[in-house]
Amino acid sequence: MTPKQRRASFASFWWAAILFFFFLAVPAGAKTPKPIVTVSGKKISTAEISRRLHRLLRELGEPKWSKRELNRLTRSVSAYLRAFTGRQYEKTLDALRRGDRYRPMIRGKLARAGLPLAFEALPMAESAYRFDARSRSGARGLWQYMPASARHYGLKVGRRVDQRADPARATDAAVKYLKFLNRKFARTSVLLTIAAYNAGEGRIARVIRRSGVRGRRRGYSHVLRYLPKETRGYVPEFLAAALILKDPAYFGFPVRRERKYRYVQIRDPVSVRKLSSLAGLRPSTLLRLNPELKRYRKTPVSNYFIRLPAKAARRLDGRLATVRIFSPLMPQIALDDTPARESSPARNGRPGLIYEVKRGNNLGSIARMFGVSVRQLRRANRLRGNHIVAGQKLVIPGHKAARLVRRHYRVRRGDNLGVIAKRLGVPVKHLMFVNGVRDPRRLRPGQCLFYYAS
Repeated sequence: MTPKQRRASFASFWWAAILFFFFLAVPAGAKTPKPIVTVSGKKISTAEISRRLHRLLRELGEPKWSKRELNRLTRSVSAYLRAFTGRQYEKTLDALRRGDRYRPMIRGKLARAGLPLAFEALPMAESAYRFDARSRSGARGLWQYMPASARHYGLKVGRRVDQRADPARATDAAVKYLKFLNRKFARTSVLLTIAAYNAGEGRIARVIRRSGVRGRRRGYSHVLRYLPKETRGYVPEFLAAALILKDPAYFGFPVRRERKYRYVQIRDPVSVRKLSSLAGLRPSTLLRLNPELKRYRKTPVSNYFIRLPAKAARRLDGRLATVRIFSPLMPQIALDDTPARESSPARNGRPGLIYEVKRGNNLGSIARMFGVSVRQLRRANRLRGNHIVAGQKLVIPGHKAARLVRRHYRVRRGDNLGVIAKRLGVPVKHLMFVNGVRDPRRLRPGQCLFYYAS
């Protein structure tokens, strides 16, 4: 045998060996994972779940996951999705319907705190959106607070009053706690914030020390094996709930038709009790739609905007002469990045955009930003002087305002105002003005920034 023939024979032997070990490693009966089948018969592949999960992890600000790590997490999340859309379909549907009452309020508070909006899925994993839920260990409410933790974050817990069952107050406390956890664990992984909400920050801190990834952006997957068994299941359950809330229709859950709301402008301060009586609503309903009024017995300033169902707004318009109606209301912030349109013709046919006053704003600066005069602003909002307060809503008149759309952008890791402004095509000063940002260096991943564009 010549040297050339020997080399060819040696090469063919190695190729045969490689093929043999390949077929030995892959079982003959190996199949691709079964797709998830929804109640309507729609099949959802594991690959599509992986794509949606990867997108969700990026929105949460997670570091880059390897394909192997993502596939392992996808299997866990798919198992919960299979249960939610299968044997637990009715329970999940009931939870989604209960959540429709609270999610707009929860999303608003999360957005104002600069936290990821996907955290709205936590009450679904905790209590299935039941404000009266109780656990065997003594936790209660939407967010399942233990008595000691609830008192630490300002909730009253006693025989007569238990504010853990108050959705708004409990959400305020939960947002404070999540901000604390996020500051502590988000640098390593945002999913550890979720894990700490379930297991406690002390236990997760010990897990991080034990895993050796303290202070490094190594991600959740590097500490997974050190987590308690219950928490290892809790995080995929949260992610599955977040994926469903992001697109319920895709997973076979009917989307409830949104009720139509209107902004109602009250010229003079009026008591909450009188407003609810004239609008034909219970005071509790009025306060649920306008939770900021809980601190007041009447609307705090002149020309104040409140949120009402369309029928109640028309009823109030007929009974209170100083009312003006604008539609639509600011829509709830969605989990996706689709732009939200907030300008439309007012009742009198003239277009108007509703702007929420930020700290440091004045009528002159608002007029310059939107290209209108101070006089037009005063006339549109029935203002006698120049006094405005933060949180007050103003109608911006004029054709230029009618063409504007209020959009939002979620801050990512490594972003700064200059990069964001260039990406969105708006000036840095515009972003700072609209969002009331004083220190441009204090941006947090997941924070929601608003801007106006044509």
